[in-house]
Amino acid sequence: MGNYKSALINNLIWLVFLTLNFMFIIPQTASSQNEQPVQITPDKEKRSCIQAVDGYAYLSEDMTLSEIRKAAFANAKRQAVEMSKTYIRSKTKVEDFVLKSDEITATAEGAVTILEQKDHGVVDNTRYHVWIKAEVEYVLKPKIHQADKGIERDENAPLTVKVWTSKKHYRDGENIEIYIQGNKDFYARIVDIMSGGDIIQLLPNEFRADDFFQAGKVYKIPDKGDLFDLEVTAPYGEDQIVVYASEVPLGGVEMERIGQGLGRYRGSRKALATMTRGVSVVSAFEDSSPETIPMLTDRPNASAAEFYEATWTLTTDR
Repeated sequence: MGNYKSALINNLIWLVFLTLNFMFIIPQTASSQNEQPVQITPDKEKRSCIQAVDGYAYLSEDMTLSEIRKAAFANAKRQAVEMSKTYIRSKTKVEDFVLKSDEITATAEGAVTILEQKDHGVVDNTRYHVWIKAEVEYVLKPKIHQADKGIERDENAPLTVKVWTSKKHYRDGENIEIYIQGNKDFYARIVDIMSGGDIIQLLPNEFRADDFFQAGKVYKIPDKGDLFDLEVTAPYGEDQIVVYASEVPLGGVEMERIGQGLGRYRGSRKALATMTRGVSVVSAFEDSSPETIPMLTDRPNASAAEFYEATWTLTTDR
């Protein structure tokens, strides 16, 4: 009887040991990720503010029409920078982030990317009018290590969307599961830029067409409703999972159907990023003449939209 009890105790100890090790080895599921903050930092992230701005320059006998037109565009870019600084600071004022001002107070020419533009020419026989949809990129410097803090639902914080997989390296035949989670409601496009160069849109797709995602909720790809698996096959190498996210609906992009509800983008990554940034914003101030610029910086730009791009890199081989 003594030997039986001893063997039973040893078996129980061994069972507990195996159970504990198994718990540490198994990756977290989507449901457990919902219960705990995600502590994954994207390999790359890009934050920006997109808005529509009207620019003006008054006619002058000392300037050619071409020079006046150039001045109008410079006026619009300068406003985009100033409005973006006001907007971003209003978002980060009470958060554990500070704006790295040197990243956004560069010259307007270097800080702004024009996504769309319209040339209205001379108006009222007094000034030149242009319109731009501008993207102003900026950097947030955390006061604490956000990777240690994780992501939490916060409608007042800058938009942040985490993207991750259970590991960074996969072998042939293994299935990849991708997870995304945002700190507030957002619209998104998720693509896989494969090692061979193909750009495949994973979400939205024909069977999961919704591009709206709720704050704090962990989404898995593939998941219920999807008709595909992300199985590792040749060609091997490096894949980049990219999430394009914004507070407002994203610009439309035409995809080539490749089956299983998925689509392939035939253009370049740069072209895809530009088209995705075709968000709908309107000019906050119709009459934004040079004299009104100081006034514009005193009030938030209601027309602005946050944009966030995150990249998660993984590798594959045989």
